[in-house]
Amino acid sequence: MAGCAFATAFVLASPAAAFELFGVHFFGEKAETPPVSAEAQRYLPTLVVEPADGDVEARLKDVSRLVSEAGDTPPPSTASFLARARDDYGRLLAALYSEGRYGGTITIEANGRPVEEIAPDATLPNPVAVRITVDPGPRYVFGRIDIDGRPSRVPPQLQADIKPPKTPEDLGLVAGAAARAGAVTGSEEVLVAAWRRIGHPEARIASRKVVADHPNRRVDVTIRIDPAGAAVFGPTRVEGTKDMDPDFVARQADLPPGEEWSSDEVKRAERRLRRLEVFSSVRIVDAGSSQDWVNPARQPVTITVAERPLHVFGVGGGYSTIDGAGLEGYWQHRNLFGRAEKLRVEARVSGIDVADPSRFTYSGGFTFVKPGVLDPATDLTVQLQAAREVYDPYTEEAVRARVGLAHEFYPGLTGKLGVTMEAAHVDDAWGERDFRLLGLPAELARDTTDDRLAPTRGYRIKGQLEPFYEMRYGNLGAIGRLDATAYRALDDEGRHVLAGRVAFGSIFGASAREIPDDRLFFAGGGGSVRGFAYRSLGPRTPAGDIVGGLSLAEASLEYRARVTETIGVVPFVDAGTAFSSRLPDFSGRIRIGAGLGLRYHTGLGAIRFDVAAPLNPEPGDPRFGIYIGIGEAF
Repeated sequence: MAGCAFATAFVLASPAAAFELFGVHFFGEKAETPPVSAEAQRYLPTLVVEPADGDVEARLKDVSRLVSEAGDTPPPSTASFLARARDDYGRLLAALYSEGRYGGTITIEANGRPVEEIAPDATLPNPVAVRITVDPGPRYVFGRIDIDGRPSRVPPQLQADIKPPKTPEDLGLVAGAAARAGAVTGSEEVLVAAWRRIGHPEARIASRKVVADHPNRRVDVTIRIDPAGAAVFGPTRVEGTKDMDPDFVARQADLPPGEEWSSDEVKRAERRLRRLEVFSSVRIVDAGSSQDWVNPARQPVTITVAERPLHVFGVGGGYSTIDGAGLEGYWQHRNLFGRAEKLRVEARVSGIDVADPSRFTYSGGFTFVKPGVLDPATDLTVQLQAAREVYDPYTEEAVRARVGLAHEFYPGLTGKLGVTMEAAHVDDAWGERDFRLLGLPAELARDTTDDRLAPTRGYRIKGQLEPFYEMRYGNLGAIGRLDATAYRALDDEGRHVLAGRVAFGSIFGASAREIPDDRLFFAGGGGSVRGFAYRSLGPRTPAGDIVGGLSLAEASLEYRARVTETIGVVPFVDAGTAFSSRLPDFSGRIRIGAGLGLRYHTGLGAIRFDVAAPLNPEPGDPRFGIYIGIGEAF
């Protein structure tokens, strides 16, 4: 049996006037490319670096408009062409300085003549040959470095959401290092930023002196920083709100008047407001332009926001020869009572391609989220769901309710605590049974990755523990699970990444027969062991039927390689299964799936297309599976 899965979804918040996807225009009016003027001056550029230096040549090609824009619409006239050519002198010279080359020479000729000698109304061949000749000159090094006014202290307790500050030395501003201009300008930025982090919002560079000693091929640098006065946060004003309560916005920003002003805290305030998912833009004006400084000065804060549409809905569909056809949809109100309360109503059904409606899998329910219930970093969530789940190992009908709190200790570290109640009727290899379960789920998650959708560095780890009491059988127990992923870039650009995932789970205090199947462990499917059907891997009864396990072990490894800016390939291997023992004892057969994926990278994340096959199939397993989705597999 072969498996193929496909899913797609649409989200609508406002009418669309036109639609274009991946360069293909579907409907609406399409903008036309403006025609090229008859007076346009075409040109054919050639860049020559003598003596040859590959790194310098690549840098010059990037900054030269004559070279980088040669394939675009040509300049509309000879005068415009000459202006572009003359502008290249400054660009090329700055590029040489950025490489520590302060004695270079640049010549730009059109039709064999220096462009600065050609009159704007001159007649040139069309296209005209352009030759750019650059002698980079020797590389200079830094000599004497004198920095006056460095901060005397570092910011308090650095949190994971704010990267540790770099120093001028980190950027290469040290004696004997290549005298790159970027090391000087970058050092000025980090020096000013260091003062801004510790309460000086109007810190600035008072003076800069850069002297090139050509005979000795060295550059001496003197920088003086003026930290200006210290400041504390003043009153917060909110602008741009329409349906949102401005006082609530100020509370969520959490910039208390009187506390030391810090650019780090301003950044965190912006992130807290974006996390509400109500605003399309958030801007905090964090420094006054003209003040008579009183030490410490009170620094007013102005928050300017733009609200997103109140309502959004989405629909989606899918098909799998393993799991059948399905539909899903949701409707969401983003700001129910003016304080970013979210109400989401959703429903889904799958298996609708089969003739027997009793094989349908469906669910429906609502989720209500109220942010800032105890403090700006704590949210209240209320959920209610009814579901019927039909899988090969079992059929379960359940009603589930949950009330919980989620707290963000700081970006990258979150915790959750809640109460759940579930009433379920299960039909599996052990027969039909009813359950009434009360749980106290807790979760702690840490995320240090550099990108939410396409991480290239860092790790994610999530631990879950749910003590429970099952009322029908009178069992006390606990369900624990640990998930961890790690990402390591093999190059500076993050085009080649190794990604790994492990997961372990365990249940104590009750037998598998006396726990609802949705709480037991199964493996298999797109988020588990690809190549196998969803929730199809677990221990077997003496009769050969698959049942849920009391423990779980899974692992995945991917090599993510970008072939172009938008296309990537991903070979991968997954392994895992569920066990009848309370801890993974690996007595059962570990199932392995491997395959190859294709990625199309967009601004909304990667479109994922994976093909996987079981490496150690058993009778009844699919020969292969196809998985399509948005975002990486993990």
